[in-house]
Amino acid sequence: MKSDLTTGDVQKPPIHSFTLSFDPPVEEEFMDDFLEKSLGQVRLTIIAGALFYSGFGILDAVVAPAAMKTLWAIRFAGFLPISALLFLLTYFRPFRRVWQGALSLWCLIGGLGIVGMIGVVRGEAQHSYYAGLIMVYIVLYTWSRVRFIWATLTGWLIVAAYEILTLGFLHFPAPVMWTHNFFFIGSNFLGMLACYSIERYARTDFMMARLLREEQEKVRLANQELNERNEELKGLAEIDDLTKIPNRRMFEQELKRGWRRMVRTSRPLTLLLCDVDNFKAYNDTYGHQAGDECLVKIARAVQGSARRPGDYSARYGGEEFAVILQDTGIEGAQHVAERICHTVRTLTIPHTGSTVAKHVTISVGAATIQPTHEREPEALVRKADECLYQAKGEGRDRVVVAKA
Repeated sequence: MKSDLTTGDVQKPPIHSFTLSFDPPVEEEFMDDFLEKSLGQVRLTIIAGALFYSGFGILDAVVAPAAMKTLWAIRFAGFLPISALLFLLTYFRPFRRVWQGALSLWCLIGGLGIVGMIGVVRGEAQHSYYAGLIMVYIVLYTWSRVRFIWATLTGWLIVAAYEILTLGFLHFPAPVMWTHNFFFIGSNFLGMLACYSIERYARTDFMMARLLREEQEKVRLANQELNERNEELKGLAEIDDLTKIPNRRMFEQELKRGWRRMVRTSRPLTLLLCDVDNFKAYNDTYGHQAGDECLVKIARAVQGSARRPGDYSARYGGEEFAVILQDTGIEGAQHVAERICHTVRTLTIPHTGSTVAKHVTISVGAATIQPTHEREPEALVRKADECLYQAKGEGRDRVVVAKA
Protein backbone atom coordinates (compact mmCIF):
# COMPACT_ATOMS: atom_id res chain seq x y z
CA MET A 1 0.00 0.00 0.00
CA LYS A 2 1.34 3.41 -0.98
CA SER A 3 0.29 6.82 0.23
CA ASP A 4 0.61 10.04 -1.77
CA LEU A 5 1.64 12.69 0.71
CA THR A 6 0.70 16.19 -0.36
CA THR A 7 1.09 19.68 1.03
CA GLY A 8 -1.44 22.02 -0.54
CA ASP A 9 -1.22 21.53 -4.29
CA VAL A 10 2.37 20.19 -4.19
CA GLN A 11 2.59 16.51 -5.08
CA LYS A 12 5.25 14.51 -3.26
CA PRO A 13 6.75 11.22 -4.45
CA PRO A 14 4.61 8.25 -3.26
CA ILE A 15 6.04 6.33 -0.29
CA HIS A 16 5.26 2.75 0.70
CA SER A 17 3.60 2.72 4.11
CA PHE A 18 5.45 -0.34 5.44
CA THR A 19 8.76 -0.59 3.61
CA LEU A 20 9.10 3.22 3.49
CA SER A 21 10.46 3.06 -0.06
CA PHE A 22 9.96 5.35 -3.04
CA ASP A 23 9.53 4.26 -6.62
CA PRO A 24 12.76 4.13 -8.60
CA PRO A 25 14.66 6.26 -9.52
CA VAL A 26 13.62 8.44 -6.54
CA GLU A 27 14.57 5.61 -4.16
CA GLU A 28 18.08 5.47 -5.60
CA GLU A 29 18.38 9.23 -5.26
CA PHE A 30 17.22 9.05 -1.64
CA MET A 31 19.65 6.26 -0.73
CA ASP A 32 22.58 8.22 -2.16
CA ASP A 33 21.51 11.28 -0.20
CA PHE A 34 20.83 9.20 2.93
CA LEU A 35 24.31 7.67 2.79
CA GLU A 36 25.99 11.04 2.30
CA LYS A 37 24.24 12.39 5.37
CA SER A 38 24.75 9.21 7.41
CA LEU A 39 28.32 8.19 6.59
CA GLY A 40 29.93 10.12 9.44
CA GLN A 41 27.46 8.71 11.97
CA VAL A 42 27.88 5.19 10.55
CA ARG A 43 31.65 5.30 11.07
CA LEU A 44 31.24 6.71 14.57
CA THR A 45 28.71 3.97 15.38
CA ILE A 46 31.07 1.24 14.18
CA ILE A 47 33.90 2.62 16.31
CA ALA A 48 31.70 3.07 19.39
CA GLY A 49 30.09 -0.35 18.92
CA ALA A 50 33.48 -2.06 18.60
CA LEU A 51 34.84 -0.26 21.68
CA PHE A 52 31.84 -1.10 23.85
CA TYR A 53 31.71 -4.68 22.61
CA SER A 54 35.40 -5.14 23.35
CA GLY A 55 35.36 -3.07 26.54
CA PHE A 56 32.85 -5.38 28.15
CA GLY A 57 35.57 -7.99 28.08
CA ILE A 58 36.32 -6.65 31.56
CA LEU A 59 32.90 -8.00 32.60
CA ASP A 60 33.95 -11.45 31.43
CA ALA A 61 36.90 -11.50 33.77
CA VAL A 62 34.70 -10.47 36.68
CA VAL A 63 31.48 -12.46 36.30
CA ALA A 64 32.50 -15.42 34.11
CA PRO A 65 36.22 -16.09 34.48
CA ALA A 66 35.72 -19.77 33.65
CA ALA A 67 34.37 -18.96 30.18
CA MET A 68 36.57 -15.93 29.60
CA LYS A 69 38.64 -17.46 26.78
CA THR A 70 35.56 -18.33 24.75
CA LEU A 71 33.95 -14.98 25.46
CA TRP A 72 37.12 -13.11 24.47
CA ALA A 73 37.36 -15.15 21.29
CA ILE A 74 33.86 -13.96 20.36
CA ARG A 75 34.72 -10.36 21.19
CA PHE A 76 38.31 -9.98 20.02
CA ALA A 77 38.74 -12.70 17.41
CA GLY A 78 35.24 -12.38 15.96
CA PHE A 79 33.40 -9.11 16.35
CA LEU A 80 36.39 -6.72 16.60
CA PRO A 81 38.09 -7.74 13.31
CA ILE A 82 34.73 -7.70 11.53
CA SER A 83 34.11 -4.17 12.85
CA ALA A 84 37.54 -3.03 11.67
CA LEU A 85 36.93 -4.52 8.22
CA LEU A 86 33.52 -2.85 7.98
CA PHE A 87 35.01 0.50 9.03
CA LEU A 88 37.65 0.28 6.28
CA LEU A 89 34.98 -0.73 3.76
CA THR A 90 33.14 2.56 4.36
CA TYR A 91 35.99 4.36 2.56
CA PHE A 92 35.54 2.38 -0.66
CA ARG A 93 32.94 2.99 -3.35
CA PRO A 94 31.51 -0.58 -3.35
CA PHE A 95 30.24 0.15 0.17
CA ARG A 96 27.57 2.36 -1.41
CA ARG A 97 25.90 -0.68 -2.96
CA VAL A 98 26.00 -2.93 0.11
CA TRP A 99 26.00 -0.58 3.08
CA GLN A 100 22.52 -1.47 4.34
CA GLY A 101 23.16 -5.22 4.16
CA ALA A 102 26.68 -4.84 5.59
CA LEU A 103 25.50 -2.84 8.63
CA SER A 104 22.59 -5.20 9.21
CA LEU A 105 24.96 -8.16 9.11
CA TRP A 106 27.33 -6.37 11.50
CA CYS A 107 24.50 -5.84 14.01
CA LEU A 108 23.29 -9.42 13.51
CA ILE A 109 26.78 -10.79 14.21
CA GLY A 110 26.98 -8.63 17.34
CA GLY A 111 23.58 -9.83 18.54
CA LEU A 112 24.29 -13.51 17.78
CA GLY A 113 27.62 -13.13 19.54
CA ILE A 114 25.84 -12.06 22.72
CA VAL A 115 23.31 -14.88 22.33
CA GLY A 116 26.30 -17.22 22.09
CA MET A 117 27.81 -15.70 25.25
CA ILE A 118 24.53 -16.35 27.09
CA GLY A 119 24.79 -19.96 25.99
CA VAL A 120 28.43 -20.25 27.12
CA VAL A 121 28.08 -18.63 30.53
CA ARG A 122 26.47 -20.61 33.31
CA GLY A 123 24.58 -19.62 36.44
CA GLU A 124 23.42 -16.15 37.42
CA ALA A 125 26.03 -14.56 35.16
CA GLN A 126 23.83 -15.39 32.17
CA HIS A 127 21.41 -12.64 33.16
CA SER A 128 24.21 -10.05 33.00
CA TYR A 129 24.75 -10.76 29.32
CA TYR A 130 21.07 -10.59 28.53
CA ALA A 131 21.21 -6.79 28.94
CA GLY A 132 23.79 -6.69 26.14
CA LEU A 133 21.03 -7.60 23.65
CA ILE A 134 19.16 -4.42 24.58
CA MET A 135 22.28 -2.42 23.75
CA VAL A 136 22.51 -4.16 20.37
CA TYR A 137 18.91 -3.09 19.69
CA ILE A 138 19.71 0.51 20.60
CA VAL A 139 22.58 0.52 18.10
CA LEU A 140 20.59 -1.37 15.45
CA TYR A 141 17.43 0.72 15.55
CA THR A 142 18.67 4.21 16.39
CA TRP A 143 22.38 4.65 15.61
CA SER A 144 23.38 2.40 12.75
CA ARG A 145 21.22 4.21 10.11
CA VAL A 146 19.96 0.82 8.97
CA ARG A 147 16.61 1.14 7.20
CA PHE A 148 13.47 0.03 9.03
CA ILE A 149 12.90 -3.01 6.85
CA TRP A 150 16.49 -4.24 7.28
CA ALA A 151 16.59 -3.44 11.00
CA THR A 152 13.30 -5.25 11.62
CA LEU A 153 14.52 -8.38 9.85
CA THR A 154 17.79 -8.29 11.78
CA GLY A 155 16.08 -7.68 15.12
CA TRP A 156 13.69 -10.61 14.75
CA LEU A 157 16.50 -12.92 13.67
CA ILE A 158 18.23 -12.09 16.96
CA VAL A 159 14.96 -12.72 18.82
CA ALA A 160 14.60 -16.07 17.05
CA ALA A 161 18.18 -17.06 17.94
CA TYR A 162 17.59 -16.14 21.57
CA GLU A 163 14.31 -18.07 21.74
CA ILE A 164 15.89 -21.16 20.18
CA LEU A 165 18.73 -21.02 22.69
CA THR A 166 16.64 -20.42 25.79
CA LEU A 167 13.75 -22.74 24.92
CA GLY A 168 15.73 -25.53 23.29
CA PHE A 169 18.90 -25.64 25.38
CA LEU A 170 18.95 -23.50 28.53
CA HIS A 171 15.42 -24.09 29.87
CA PHE A 172 15.21 -21.01 32.07
CA PRO A 173 12.51 -21.03 34.75
CA ALA A 174 9.15 -19.81 33.47
CA PRO A 175 9.14 -16.53 35.49
CA VAL A 176 12.61 -15.69 34.16
CA MET A 177 11.58 -16.58 30.62
CA TRP A 178 8.46 -14.45 30.82
CA THR A 179 10.40 -11.49 32.25
CA HIS A 180 13.18 -11.74 29.71
CA ASN A 181 10.81 -12.07 26.78
CA PHE A 182 8.64 -9.23 27.97
CA PHE A 183 11.56 -6.80 28.05
CA PHE A 184 13.36 -8.33 25.08
CA ILE A 185 10.44 -8.43 22.65
CA GLY A 186 9.06 -5.15 24.03
CA SER A 187 12.43 -3.51 23.39
CA ASN A 188 12.37 -4.91 19.88
CA PHE A 189 8.96 -3.37 19.18
CA LEU A 190 9.99 -0.03 20.68
CA GLY A 191 13.15 -0.13 18.55
CA MET A 192 11.08 -0.84 15.45
CA LEU A 193 8.86 2.15 16.24
CA ALA A 194 11.87 4.41 16.76
CA CYS A 195 13.54 3.20 13.57
CA TYR A 196 10.32 3.64 11.58
CA SER A 197 9.94 7.21 12.84
CA ILE A 198 13.59 8.07 12.17
CA GLU A 199 13.47 6.79 8.61
CA ARG A 200 10.09 8.31 7.84
CA TYR A 201 11.25 11.72 9.06
CA ALA A 202 14.45 11.33 6.99
CA ARG A 203 12.39 10.51 3.92
CA THR A 204 9.99 13.38 4.57
CA ASP A 205 12.91 15.81 4.89
CA PHE A 206 14.36 14.41 1.67
CA MET A 207 11.05 14.84 -0.14
CA MET A 208 10.64 18.41 1.09
CA ALA A 209 14.22 19.29 0.11
CA ARG A 210 13.70 17.67 -3.29
CA LEU A 211 10.44 19.54 -3.86
CA LEU A 212 12.12 22.76 -2.73
CA ARG A 213 14.93 22.22 -5.25
CA GLU A 214 12.36 21.54 -7.98
CA GLU A 215 10.43 24.68 -7.10
CA GLN A 216 13.66 26.69 -6.95
CA GLU A 217 14.60 25.36 -10.38
CA LYS A 218 11.15 26.33 -11.68
CA VAL A 219 11.61 29.81 -10.22
CA ARG A 220 15.11 30.03 -11.72
CA LEU A 221 13.83 29.02 -15.16
CA ALA A 222 10.90 31.41 -14.83
CA ASN A 223 13.27 34.24 -13.86
CA GLN A 224 15.56 33.34 -16.73
CA GLU A 225 12.65 33.42 -19.16
CA LEU A 226 11.45 36.69 -17.63
CA ASN A 227 14.91 38.21 -17.99
CA GLU A 228 15.07 37.08 -21.61
CA ARG A 229 11.65 38.62 -22.26
CA ASN A 230 12.75 41.81 -20.50
CA GLU A 231 15.83 41.94 -22.71
CA GLU A 232 13.64 41.49 -25.76
CA LEU A 233 11.28 44.22 -24.58
CA LYS A 234 14.25 46.41 -23.71
CA GLY A 235 15.59 45.85 -27.20
CA LEU A 236 12.20 46.74 -28.66
CA ALA A 237 12.14 49.89 -26.52
CA GLU A 238 15.63 50.90 -27.67
CA ILE A 239 15.42 50.05 -31.38
CA ASP A 240 13.32 51.75 -34.01
CA ASP A 241 10.83 49.23 -35.39
CA LEU A 242 11.23 50.25 -39.01
CA THR A 243 14.94 51.01 -39.50
CA LYS A 244 16.33 48.70 -36.77
CA ILE A 245 18.71 51.38 -35.52
CA PRO A 246 18.48 53.12 -32.10
CA ASN A 247 15.41 55.30 -31.59
CA ARG A 248 14.98 58.89 -30.32
CA ARG A 249 14.89 57.78 -26.69
CA MET A 250 18.23 55.98 -26.97
CA PHE A 251 19.70 58.91 -28.88
CA GLU A 252 18.90 61.28 -26.02
CA GLN A 253 20.46 58.91 -23.46
CA GLU A 254 23.60 58.43 -25.57
CA LEU A 255 23.91 62.18 -26.10
CA LYS A 256 23.90 62.73 -22.33
CA ARG A 257 26.46 59.96 -21.79
CA GLY A 258 28.70 61.32 -24.55
CA TRP A 259 28.36 64.81 -23.10
CA ARG A 260 29.54 63.63 -19.67
CA ARG A 261 32.49 61.75 -21.20
CA MET A 262 33.65 64.78 -23.15
CA VAL A 263 33.31 66.96 -20.03
CA ARG A 264 35.68 64.61 -18.21
CA THR A 265 38.18 64.45 -21.08
CA SER A 266 37.79 68.07 -22.26
CA ARG A 267 37.27 66.90 -25.85
CA PRO A 268 34.76 68.18 -28.44
CA LEU A 269 31.42 66.56 -29.18
CA THR A 270 29.76 66.73 -32.62
CA LEU A 271 26.15 66.19 -33.64
CA LEU A 272 24.85 65.70 -37.18
CA LEU A 273 21.13 66.11 -37.91
CA CYS A 274 20.09 64.65 -41.27
CA ASP A 275 16.79 65.17 -43.10
CA VAL A 276 15.59 63.44 -46.29
CA ASP A 277 14.82 66.10 -48.89
CA ASN A 278 11.21 66.41 -50.08
CA PHE A 279 10.20 63.20 -48.32
CA LYS A 280 6.50 64.10 -48.19
CA ALA A 281 6.54 64.38 -51.97
CA TYR A 282 8.25 60.98 -52.13
CA ASN A 283 5.45 59.38 -50.08
CA ASP A 284 2.81 61.11 -52.19
CA THR A 285 4.45 59.88 -55.40
CA TYR A 286 5.45 56.31 -54.48
CA GLY A 287 3.29 55.46 -51.46
CA HIS A 288 4.05 54.93 -47.79
CA GLN A 289 5.38 51.40 -48.22
CA ALA A 290 7.98 52.61 -50.68
CA GLY A 291 8.69 55.47 -48.28
CA ASP A 292 9.37 53.00 -45.49
CA GLU A 293 11.73 51.03 -47.72
CA CYS A 294 13.52 54.26 -48.63
CA LEU A 295 14.00 55.16 -44.95
CA VAL A 296 15.47 51.72 -44.22
CA LYS A 297 18.06 52.15 -46.99
CA ILE A 298 18.97 55.64 -45.81
CA ALA A 299 19.28 54.45 -42.19
CA ARG A 300 21.82 51.86 -43.33
CA ALA A 301 23.68 54.50 -45.32
CA VAL A 302 23.81 56.89 -42.36
CA GLN A 303 24.91 54.17 -39.96
CA GLY A 304 27.52 52.87 -42.40
CA SER A 305 29.02 56.32 -42.85
CA ALA A 306 29.70 56.74 -39.10
CA ARG A 307 32.35 54.03 -38.90
CA ARG A 308 34.31 54.64 -35.69
CA PRO A 309 33.50 52.55 -32.58
CA GLY A 310 32.39 55.65 -30.66
CA ASP A 311 30.09 56.95 -33.42
CA TYR A 312 26.38 56.59 -32.72
CA SER A 313 23.53 56.71 -35.26
CA ALA A 314 19.81 56.90 -34.46
CA ARG A 315 16.46 57.69 -36.03
CA TYR A 316 15.63 61.14 -34.74
CA GLY A 317 12.03 61.13 -35.94
CA GLY A 318 10.08 60.73 -39.17
CA GLU A 319 12.57 61.22 -42.01
CA GLU A 320 15.26 62.67 -39.72
CA PHE A 321 18.39 60.90 -38.48
CA ALA A 322 21.04 61.89 -35.97
CA VAL A 323 24.70 60.99 -35.62
CA ILE A 324 26.80 61.60 -32.48
CA LEU A 325 30.55 61.87 -33.02
CA GLN A 326 32.69 61.88 -29.86
CA ASP A 327 36.08 63.55 -29.77
CA THR A 328 35.43 65.07 -33.21
CA GLY A 329 36.04 68.67 -34.29
CA ILE A 330 34.69 70.79 -37.15
CA GLU A 331 36.82 69.20 -39.83
CA GLY A 332 35.77 65.69 -38.79
CA ALA A 333 32.13 66.79 -38.69
CA GLN A 334 32.37 68.18 -42.22
CA HIS A 335 34.03 65.00 -43.49
CA VAL A 336 31.46 62.60 -42.03
CA ALA A 337 28.51 64.78 -43.09
CA GLU A 338 29.76 64.96 -46.67
CA ARG A 339 30.25 61.20 -46.70
CA ILE A 340 26.64 60.67 -45.59
CA CYS A 341 25.34 62.92 -48.37
CA HIS A 342 27.51 61.16 -50.94
CA THR A 343 26.47 57.68 -49.77
CA VAL A 344 22.78 58.57 -50.04
CA ARG A 345 23.29 59.93 -53.55
CA THR A 346 24.99 56.70 -54.64
CA LEU A 347 21.88 54.76 -53.61
CA THR A 348 20.20 56.41 -56.65
CA ILE A 349 16.72 55.91 -55.24
CA PRO A 350 14.39 57.46 -57.87
CA HIS A 351 12.53 60.58 -56.70
CA THR A 352 10.63 62.38 -59.46
CA GLY A 353 8.93 64.62 -56.95
CA SER A 354 12.19 66.12 -55.66
CA THR A 355 13.00 69.79 -56.23
CA VAL A 356 16.72 68.98 -55.96
CA ALA A 357 17.53 65.94 -58.08
CA LYS A 358 15.97 62.96 -59.84
CA HIS A 359 17.00 60.72 -56.92
CA VAL A 360 16.70 60.88 -53.15
CA THR A 361 19.09 63.31 -51.42
CA ILE A 362 19.69 64.36 -47.86
CA SER A 363 20.53 67.59 -46.04
CA VAL A 364 22.83 67.66 -43.01
CA GLY A 365 23.33 70.21 -40.26
CA ALA A 366 26.47 69.72 -38.18
CA ALA A 367 27.53 71.39 -34.93
CA THR A 368 30.55 70.92 -32.71
CA ILE A 369 30.79 72.09 -29.12
CA GLN A 370 33.08 71.76 -26.16
CA PRO A 371 30.89 70.27 -23.37
CA THR A 372 31.16 71.82 -19.91
CA HIS A 373 29.31 71.50 -16.63
CA GLU A 374 27.71 74.90 -17.24
CA ARG A 375 26.25 73.91 -20.63
CA GLU A 376 23.51 71.43 -21.48
CA PRO A 377 23.39 68.94 -24.42
CA GLU A 378 20.30 70.75 -25.74
CA ALA A 379 22.60 73.61 -26.79
CA LEU A 380 24.32 71.27 -29.24
CA VAL A 381 20.97 70.02 -30.57
CA ARG A 382 19.75 73.59 -31.17
CA LYS A 383 22.92 74.50 -32.97
CA ALA A 384 22.81 71.43 -35.25
CA ASP A 385 19.10 72.05 -35.94
CA GLU A 386 19.85 75.65 -36.98
CA CYS A 387 22.48 74.36 -39.41
CA LEU A 388 20.04 71.81 -40.84
CA TYR A 389 17.43 74.55 -41.32
CA GLN A 390 20.07 76.64 -43.09
CA ALA A 391 21.05 73.73 -45.37
CA LYS A 392 17.43 73.20 -46.40
CA GLY A 393 16.97 76.94 -46.92
CA GLU A 394 20.04 77.13 -49.18
CA GLY A 395 18.64 74.52 -51.56
CA ARG A 396 18.99 71.10 -49.81
CA ASP A 397 21.36 68.23 -50.71
CA ARG A 398 24.18 69.91 -48.82
CA VAL A 399 26.03 70.18 -45.51
CA VAL A 400 26.12 73.20 -43.27
CA VAL A 401 28.58 73.11 -40.36
CA ALA A 402 28.39 75.59 -37.49
CA LYS A 403 31.43 77.81 -37.20
CA ALA A 404 33.46 77.45 -34.02
